[in-house]
Amino acid sequence: AVLNCIKYLSKFGYTEEQVYLLLSCIPCEGRISGIVDVPNAVATLAVPLAIFDRDVRPPSDMSKLEQLASGIKVLQTNVCLSTEGGAVPNDPRLPG
Repeated sequence: AVLNCIKYLSKFGYTEEQVYLLLSCIPCEGRISGIVDVPNAVATLAVPLAIFDRDVRPPSDMSKLEQLASGIKVLQTNVCLSTEGGAVPNDPRLPG
């Protein structure tokens, strides 16, 4: 999953070394998502979109099937909202 993420993000002008360093510093979450179909386990990597200065989501003209075939799935957007210029967690449990 990490190697696919490095390859995907390098399409946006980052070098593979920059993406590797970026992934080592951000709060990304890796999971083993499916082990039912052994030996074809599925690993996923969740990366927060709010850290990028450009849209790194797949193009809207790409079909869902093409996105899934290339290992891309956008689960949730606008999770981190900010009004003060910094990243502020959008968590209703936190004091406002």
